[in-house]
Amino acid sequence: MHNFALADMETEADPETEDQPPTVLTFSIGSQLFAVDVHCVREILDMTEIGALPNAPHDVLGMIDLRGQGIAIVDLAGKIGAHLQDPSAARIIVFEFSAHTGSEETTSLGIMADRVLRVQEIDAAQIEPVPDTMSGWNCDVAEGMLRSDEGIAMLLRIQDILAGSQPRGPFDFSDR
Repeated sequence: MHNFALADMETEADPETEDQPPTVLTFSIGSQLFAVDVHCVREILDMTEIGALPNAPHDVLGMIDLRGQGIAIVDLAGKIGAHLQDPSAARIIVFEFSAHTGSEETTSLGIMADRVLRVQEIDAAQIEPVPDTMSGWNCDVAEGMLRSDEGIAMLLRIQDILAGSQPRGPFDFSDR
């Protein structure tokens, strides 16, 4: 299994790094392009066997074993209405987030992507707003859009999508 650790790229918040331009990882799922803040990316892996997790929610595909740590793989494609072109040739992007605000504890989750395109610094002025559709559609999990040679990428708030901080749907009656 090939993997590319991106943890080396992480920097502690200090006055010198706060003024640096944002750095994003771009990837594709089907014909759609996406970008995420690279600082939450832990690793990029070749496809590996995904084991079942009994009684897992429908949007959890299973888990992988990453050097002795179980990492849940979440169906990002299904959450955003996209489809992987060839799941057997997909890449796995592993993200790492703070488990709780202000906590040192972290949690890792993975997604599958058709292709990982690049890591690049962007100018904050390159981030365009998500268009208003005037239909009541609200894309609150996107920071905006980025234009590149490959097309227009949605800049996702990946932690909001994966960590389940989505608003409750009309048929979600748990813990009400």
